[in-house]
Amino acid sequence: MRLVTWNCCGGFLAKEPLLDKLTPDIAVIQECLRPKTETGQRLWFGGSKGKGLCVLANKAYRISALPQAPDAPQYVVPVEIRGPTNFVLIAVWAKVSSRYVRGVVRAVELYRDLFQRNDTVVIGDINANKIWDKEHPAGQNYSALVEKLSDLGLISSYHSYHGEAHGEETQATYYHSWKEQKPFHLDYCFIPKAWAKRVSRVDVGTYAEWRESSDHRPLLVELSEKQERLIPSVDV
Repeated sequence: MRLVTWNCCGGFLAKEPLLDKLTPDIAVIQECLRPKTETGQRLWFGGSKGKGLCVLANKAYRISALPQAPDAPQYVVPVEIRGPTNFVLIAVWAKVSSRYVRGVVRAVELYRDLFQRNDTVVIGDINANKIWDKEHPAGQNYSALVEKLSDLGLISSYHSYHGEAHGEETQATYYHSWKEQKPFHLDYCFIPKAWAKRVSRVDVGTYAEWRESSDHRPLLVELSEKQERLIPSVDV
């Protein structure tokens, strides 16, 4: 199973062939205009106009939106994934309107029961890093998010696979003002700790390959499949 998150910086229709080269099973795309159709393999979350958050699935999977908590940020969205591996995906696009990582921390608290009852993946543009912890209140910064997710049984696939500490990432997922000299790691995929041994690959797109398409780089996480029995519905 391949999971991908990519902030496409708009114009996704023209850029979708670039994503297809990564052959994702499930993809979470930020800054995406609303597609012409929404199906069990393509969902979009956003307002009547402008850019939103899109979740895509290949033909082996079906996706469906789960109820959003009333006080949760608009772009922290729970989605049921059904296929060779069944799980709940929390798709993220942390924005200034939700105070970035503070909103994600709040959403994790609101969806705690969902985490406790299902295998859950948190993936997306979290727009945060440990290096900026002091810019947010204690308990609402990036390190607090990592701790809360750890308490719920999740780990960062990138940090686990590459053996790097949070805040010391050697691969950037974002280049401020599109400049190679301003690299940061802002995009993440948190998975259940029990899945760690299934991770066979965690890649970040290079600056050169994606420089014309976005200021963000795709994060790809590949896991060996685990066949599971189909369940009637997700436990919400």
